[in-house]
Amino acid sequence: MSEEVVYQSPLMYRLLREQGELVIEVVVGGFAMSAVRVRLSADEAQAYASEGSRASDRLANAIMADPPFGGRSTPAPD
Repeated sequence: MSEEVVYQSPLMYRLLREQGELVIEVVVGGFAMSAVRVRLSADEAQAYASEGSRASDRLANAIMADPPFGGRSTPAPD
């Protein structure tokens, strides 16, 4: 699997390009921390293209608040 880091945030997430699509990987949890990945929707990718890290910060915060993220998240590979 080929991935490119597009943006590395100090807020404990990174934005990746994976097989041509944007994926956000976010560290979640409190005592037991883990990372989850969510493939960006077309609207989320467009928001990132126009707003940059402001859009990805909002998305990361939403994922941190609800790690299953409506069933869209998957565990990040080790």
